[in-house]
Amino acid sequence: MHDLMTIEIRVPTEDQWPDLVRADGRGFGMVPTDAEIAERRPIIDLDRFRIAVDSGRIIGVAGSFSFDVTVPGGATMPASGVTWVAVSPTHRRRGVLTQMIASLHADAEARGEPVALLFASQGGIYGRFGYGVASQLRGVSIDTRVSRLRPDLRPDLTSVRFVEGDEASDHLAATWDRYRRSRPGEISRDTRWHDSMAAGRSKPDGEFSPAFHLAHRDGCAAYRINGSWTNGNADYAMELVEFVATTADSHLDLWATLLGVDLVTHIRAWMLPSDEALPYLLTDARAYATTALKDGLWANVIEPGVAFGARTYGTTDRLVVEADGVRWAIEADGDESSCRRVRTKPDLVTDHASLGSLLFAGTRPSALAAGRRLTARTPDALRRADAFFVTGPAPLCSTWF
Repeated sequence: MHDLMTIEIRVPTEDQWPDLVRADGRGFGMVPTDAEIAERRPIIDLDRFRIAVDSGRIIGVAGSFSFDVTVPGGATMPASGVTWVAVSPTHRRRGVLTQMIASLHADAEARGEPVALLFASQGGIYGRFGYGVASQLRGVSIDTRVSRLRPDLRPDLTSVRFVEGDEASDHLAATWDRYRRSRPGEISRDTRWHDSMAAGRSKPDGEFSPAFHLAHRDGCAAYRINGSWTNGNADYAMELVEFVATTADSHLDLWATLLGVDLVTHIRAWMLPSDEALPYLLTDARAYATTALKDGLWANVIEPGVAFGARTYGTTDRLVVEADGVRWAIEADGDESSCRRVRTKPDLVTDHASLGSLLFAGTRPSALAAGRRLTARTPDALRRADAFFVTGPAPLCSTWF
């Protein structure tokens, strides 16, 4: 029997790094090699990690990355990207995860990060820690044999070129910094992050090739190829691993190039936004099939006054939202908005986790109401809330962390 009092939550030391990686790997059924342990180190700030230690052994891991995240309207704010969360199956139901998450949230608050973000390995874990689903990921399969752009469209294929090595990395870094401010939920990537991604994409992934990189003056894309032949006929699969378009023209030009890659019969992607426009560019939208629509980014709004005051809204209005007994007046007039604690009667009543769903404009309050996660004082308040909170492009975080 393990006594919780003997389990310590600590900031790991450099000497504990290899054991930390191995402990996290066990939680996800992986055994990292020495090379993989070394490769992961550059993007990790150990001061942002916590380990649970019992009798000198690491039995739990949780950490965070430092990002800036975009909110509706294009403003950005600091965010804690929670990651590497694992507890040994020998120490379940002893409060280890609760202690580590609480420590990370306290650290984020101390660092002035008003929101914590994560991707959930299991959907039933994080609601109790205040996280709500903030965005969706669309998985798709595109049959290139029947994919034709509408004849009235005129993509400029000369605007797209292949790039490699440092040129590919530099172009993505410059383009990413422009793009990520255009869509709520997208996060910043520093030099270490870009270097780590480039290193990973330079290697095969299972049966798929190293990544090929396309550059456009206003966008870029990266894909892998799995080549196969059946009875002498090519049946190549393309896996789209990055698609960044900052303008409508770059969106069209990049898709036209991808759809025309020789020998490819299917394109697969798993991190496209829920409002991806490609089906409307095709003569037959059925060539673009949704294979999955699932939760993407989860958000815990640590400082609602800061977070909801940073974004813009769809209408000029004032709504009072009560979350777990705390009331917040959110007010907007054009590009000016504010959020402050009040005692006045609420228009909407919900739980803290649902604040994460409302922050990035990816969830209608009426959907939360239908799901019994939110109640409105009147039907008119719910109608106003839908128009108020949901605005701009659908949120997406296409950087897995």
